[in-house]
Amino acid sequence: MPTFRYKAYDSGGKPVAGNIEAAGIKDAVQLIKNTGLFPADVSEAEFAGGRFFNAAVSSQALTLTTRQLATLLSTGTALPEALLILTNNTDNARLRSILINIKESVAGGSSLTTALAPYPDVFSPFYKGLVTAGEASGSLDKALLQLADYLEARAKIVSEVKAALTYPALMCFVGAAILSFLFAFVIPKITRIFDDTKNMLPLITKVLLALTGIVKSYWPAIIIGTGGSIWLARRYVRTPKGKTFSDRLLLELPWFGKLASDFYISNFTRTLGSLLKSGVQLLKALEITREVLNHAVYDKILDTAITDCTGGTSLSASLKKHKAIPQIVTHMISVGERSGSLDDMLIKTAETYTLDFERGVKRAMNLLEPLLILAMGVIVGFIVLAILLPIFELNQIIH
Repeated sequence: MPTFRYKAYDSGGKPVAGNIEAAGIKDAVQLIKNTGLFPADVSEAEFAGGRFFNAAVSSQALTLTTRQLATLLSTGTALPEALLILTNNTDNARLRSILINIKESVAGGSSLTTALAPYPDVFSPFYKGLVTAGEASGSLDKALLQLADYLEARAKIVSEVKAALTYPALMCFVGAAILSFLFAFVIPKITRIFDDTKNMLPLITKVLLALTGIVKSYWPAIIIGTGGSIWLARRYVRTPKGKTFSDRLLLELPWFGKLASDFYISNFTRTLGSLLKSGVQLLKALEITREVLNHAVYDKILDTAITDCTGGTSLSASLKKHKAIPQIVTHMISVGERSGSLDDMLIKTAETYTLDFERGVKRAMNLLEPLLILAMGVIVGFIVLAILLPIFELNQIIH
């Protein structure tokens, strides 16, 4: 059971503090009163390192908890009891605290949707939308199970993106650090032997000496300038104008733009399809999908779709206006609308684009790794050639 720290007063008015195990805050307060004390403050205990290491709720922990809650509800377990069981089975301190508060709210008569509202950083609009639809239709267990499937699929895509970018990013960082060290400390010492023969040096060696001199003389300014440029770029991207520019550029980049498009189309169709399958109305589902995607280009597309659909236009007809939506997607949506199975058609489209995205990432990594190695080889070859070439020429002059 969770542990609560309390401050209370005994019958003589003397302050008392301690810890107590209970199913929730209300139970803890009652247990303290049963001992003859008068509680003044009761809160969940945070042990050493607990807040630091468990401040965030990972997508994996949220997915597992959601699936377990769906399983418990499908067996006929009451929602407050199911939440209590989950509270005792999670190792994440913050998630346990959130589940305790949710359980208290539900036990007090609140709906699960209302109980989730105070935690927008943990439960997204999409999450709350599916829960609302599940409660309204009386099939909360099925909605939660579908939600867990969605979270797993989305987490898989995000994980693949992070894994694909980790190696290139690490290689670029290490390569930049090594080259900076060489240019700042190693190469200047080696090239001192050329001080008396600078006019006779090959062009490649002169270029190396010039670069070395710039790095050696201005490395603080280079570091500050690079850091400042990155900071300014990140700040600009966070502005509405900057976000619009960066989001459009992402989709228009050669080769990489196709990957980004597949990623967002997959998320768009999967999110919208999951919401519709759970019983969320189309207009509300489009609004939630827009919040989930949070992409300037697709935000505009979905805003237009909401306006068009409100006026009676079909979703497929609205999406056909935009180049960012492939024709195959609008065709699949049109087929789904005519057959009355739009939700299933959207999910099938999402699966297709997810596979395309995964294959694209693998092809990109198979190409990017040798390109990075080749680039490093060219740079190292340039340095070695620039140093050895004048040495060979000096040896020929001597002999």
